[in-house]
Amino acid sequence: MLSRKISSAVVCGTVVAALLGVAAAVRAEVHDRIRIPVGRGEVVTSTEEVRTVAIAEPKIADAAVGSARTVVVNAKSPGITTLVVYNEGARFKVYDVEVYIPNGDKQVALHVRMAEVSDEAGRELGFDYYGDGTTADGNLVAGGLLTTKISPYTDSPPGLTVGPATDGFFGFAHNLRKFRFETTWKALESTGDLRVLATPTLVTRSGQPAFFLSGGELAVPIASTATAGQTNVTIEWKEFGTKLEVTPTVEEDGSITLKVAPELSQLDFSNPLALSGFTIPSLISRKASTTVNLRPGEHLAIGGLKQTESIKVVRRIPILGQIPFLGFFFTNTRTDQATHDLLVVVSPEMVEQASSTVPPLPTDRKEK
Repeated sequence: MLSRKISSAVVCGTVVAALLGVAAAVRAEVHDRIRIPVGRGEVVTSTEEVRTVAIAEPKIADAAVGSARTVVVNAKSPGITTLVVYNEGARFKVYDVEVYIPNGDKQVALHVRMAEVSDEAGRELGFDYYGDGTTADGNLVAGGLLTTKISPYTDSPPGLTVGPATDGFFGFAHNLRKFRFETTWKALESTGDLRVLATPTLVTRSGQPAFFLSGGELAVPIASTATAGQTNVTIEWKEFGTKLEVTPTVEEDGSITLKVAPELSQLDFSNPLALSGFTIPSLISRKASTTVNLRPGEHLAIGGLKQTESIKVVRRIPILGQIPFLGFFFTNTRTDQATHDLLVVVSPEMVEQASSTVPPLPTDRKEK
């Protein structure tokens, strides 16, 4: 009985050793490697008819049966995954798929200039008037309204005079000089300017995004109901300001493919949002996204992201400014209208080799 147990143990040990050897042989098997750049596809041929395919990580690459004996593999993102091709008779073949970024070891310097072209048109309209007359007994009666203070007022002789800020003048005098009426008005218009928002220089590797933000973060409370009926408030932060995200990719021919996404946002307190007892300003955003191919030294310019603002301010003389028709002469109106156009210029440049010395700073002094 003892000898049979020993024999069974020997047989079991032999089987386990054989299985371990097979497993080691499978682990030692070298799979065929397929290298595909990001955004490209590769056709894998098979010596037998293909039944189906399976891939370990679909985020890196995906695969589909192209024909009876071909498989199409499309690269999505950098990384390594496994492709299994199943043939007839439960046979299969395993491939290691490596997705890489072309020229991933090269670095690109991005010179960015973000500006806002403001076409402001400010208009102002206002009236001043003065009148005097002589009564039957020779007394002088005079009066007027100077709502805009646009032209100087003199006492000798009394009346309105045309000053440097006056755009129009009208006067009437009776032939016997017993009555006189004068009015001046102001109608001005001004234009805008160009304002530089940011001029960053970003350095990143080929295929890696570079991000820039000049602004702030807005706290947005998020209310949620707990199990006990209590309300919990969490804070979610929203970025605003001048933002830019650029992803350069160095191609095999030396050109640079740029994926650019600029955004300009600002707080809008005129349209707030009331949420769970909090008053939160809304965001006004202008954004765009584009992909182009440039040579080093060339420039990408993005424009046309316009935003128009109009503000009207009305100033009236109490009571008199409310009179229909006549109230126009007792009112000063100013309208400010601004059109903002976002302009983004990106210039890529290859960084061949990093310098081993620290570049001089503007505050450094020259040694004597």
